[in-house]
Amino acid sequence: MLGASMRRSRGSCAFSLLVALAFAAPARAVPGPATTAVLANADVPESVILARRYADARALPEGQVCALALPTGASMDLATFESALFSPLEACLGAAAERIEAIVLVRGVPLRVTGFADGRQASLAAVLGTWRSTQLVGGASLRALSPGIAATCGTTPCYAARWRNPFRGGTFEPGWEQTRDGVRWRPVLVTRLDGRSFEAAEGLLTSALEAEAAGGVPGDVLLMEGADGARGVLDVEFPFVLEALAARDVPAEQVPFETDLSDRDLAAFVTGTARLGDAIEGNRFAPGSIVDNLTSLGAVPRNFEATGESQVSIARWVAAGVAGAHGATAEPLNNSFPSRRFLVDYVDGSTLAEAYHRNLPFAFWQNLVLGDPMAAPHARRPEVDPGLEDDAVLAGPTLVMASAVDPVEGRGVAVVAAFFDGVALGEAEGERLELCLAPATEEHTLLVVAQAAAGPAGPGAFRPKGWTVRRAAVTASAGCGNDDMGAADMDAADLGDDMAGLDMGAGDAGSGGAAPSGGCAASPPPVAFALGLGRVAIVGRRR
Repeated sequence: MLGASMRRSRGSCAFSLLVALAFAAPARAVPGPATTAVLANADVPESVILARRYADARALPEGQVCALALPTGASMDLATFESALFSPLEACLGAAAERIEAIVLVRGVPLRVTGFADGRQASLAAVLGTWRSTQLVGGASLRALSPGIAATCGTTPCYAARWRNPFRGGTFEPGWEQTRDGVRWRPVLVTRLDGRSFEAAEGLLTSALEAEAAGGVPGDVLLMEGADGARGVLDVEFPFVLEALAARDVPAEQVPFETDLSDRDLAAFVTGTARLGDAIEGNRFAPGSIVDNLTSLGAVPRNFEATGESQVSIARWVAAGVAGAHGATAEPLNNSFPSRRFLVDYVDGSTLAEAYHRNLPFAFWQNLVLGDPMAAPHARRPEVDPGLEDDAVLAGPTLVMASAVDPVEGRGVAVVAAFFDGVALGEAEGERLELCLAPATEEHTLLVVAQAAAGPAGPGAFRPKGWTVRRAAVTASAGCGNDDMGAADMDAADLGDDMAGLDMGAGDAGSGGAAPSGGCAASPPPVAFALGLGRVAIVGRRR
């Protein structure tokens, strides 16, 4: 039963030689292909298949697709979470873990984590979302503590959220950190692809991709009042949302609760009810649409089964074609649902992950967000030209100019970054990044990502990323003759053949021999060696 209103509780060595070139960190903020990972259950074949479909659709590097042997039930205990999921996930990601800001869980991964200090449970997505957050005293993981506290809901004892959401504003980025409530918060944004079948779960991705291809989400934003006082506590936000959406020319309407309201074309729908008739299946949800229903049990395990429903199943929205939905995997209390401002953030170009997560009152709780974290159909992404065609054939070392153009007048491009077989090559401020590529006998992947500069408040305030992938028989190289490269003009032969003391590790530099074979180097080699190797990326900066 939904609790009464209450006050908020207090609640690697991959391409290590590149470090010597003092490259900046990857382009920051907004989940993109270089900063998103996907996690599947290796013991559920359909889970792995869906994870790879997601990775292919979103151009994720191979090293950011992790299939782990996990329990196949709805829950796993905390000890198993740490040993079978968290530690192996970090190992799978390797050096890329430092740049990850979003993780997509795929159907087949358990929904909940049990066995906390007080014997309670929490959403697995929310538990993973704590990522590397630690207690200030002692430095132990936040997960060693309980997700909730004993409280009083009116005159009834209840279990309430303990930890205020640290991410309520500003720009999220890899390594985002904040200290509050005795915790050093270092979270990631976690969403999930799920429904009553794997086909339905994939529909969340399909909905997002179709909306982005269309350039927006047509239809009305429907604000339906809650069915009762406990489930209507966020109705007070409706006037703000209506005013903000009107200023953006987005059609929106507030209506009284009506369980069978139907025959609408909807871009978004929020309400609060334990029972709902035709108001889901009787309406048409456009690709890219997002929803939330304020009720206790929307995302409990039973609701993801082929049949069965506890209150209003979150899976019904997924079957209706939405791109995003929010629910709770156990009783959350009614002060734990996202502010209805998430609708405005989404329209302003936020990714789906940011729109939901920045508007949640609490972290490390019962919340679950369904959808592709990279989805941003209202965003106008930079257009990226990697300077290379698919299946390119090079005669020799070639200087390639990757570039980006921002479609929004007056906003511009903040940074362009490149990744070779999932390994960061570097980045340049502004619209251009120079890369030196050479022929290779095997196909490699070049991912170029550009991020828009900060825009004005309101529509366009978020900083979207755009990207392009090229798969071609090329590899990183030195010796292109670019003046900005300095010592890079040396040929590899200038250093001689005696390189026995330099051990870079081919497996860490990407597949197909992007670096000499061997184990991991404990530290980066001298700069002169790094610049002289024929397969090292040399990145020229243009300010």
